[in-house]
Amino acid sequence: MQHAQKKVHIGLEEVSERSLKEFFLMQYETFGQIENALELIFSPSAASVILHTAAMKCGVHAYKKISKRVKTKQDILGQLSKLKHEEKWGEITFASVDFKRGSGKVRIDKSFEAVARKSNPLGCYFFRGFLTGFLSELFNKSITVTEEKCLSKGSPNCQFTFQ
Repeated sequence: MQHAQKKVHIGLEEVSERSLKEFFLMQYETFGQIENALELIFSPSAASVILHTAAMKCGVHAYKKISKRVKTKQDILGQLSKLKHEEKWGEITFASVDFKRGSGKVRIDKSFEAVARKSNPLGCYFFRGFLTGFLSELFNKSITVTEEKCLSKGSPNCQFTFQ
């Protein structure tokens, strides 16, 4: 006798209950502790490079998953915002995006990384790396993401520019 598997909607994918075992939740504080440990083990500058580089890979992977289902660049950015909101990464808003040049602005309200870093405000290296990887794939060229403001440093939100 074959059992019907219940489907659950997670972000952009339908997954079986069995696949849900591949997910885990992490408190913001735990992520901040991981970042702090990297700084202690290596140095703040080395930790920022490690976080940025690891996150770039995550951004590339996220782009590849989303772009399989959504085709226009504008819709891909919309789906990224929706997915990361569902995953509690924060509320991502893209503005002034020039789809020909590959430039624009990103605002992140309630960034999980900035909330995690409030006790040690060094900026959102992970988020910046994630955006770098994702946007470089989206525009099919090397994109530089610069953090202009950060919630962890007292700004009302995190703001980035990219080009």
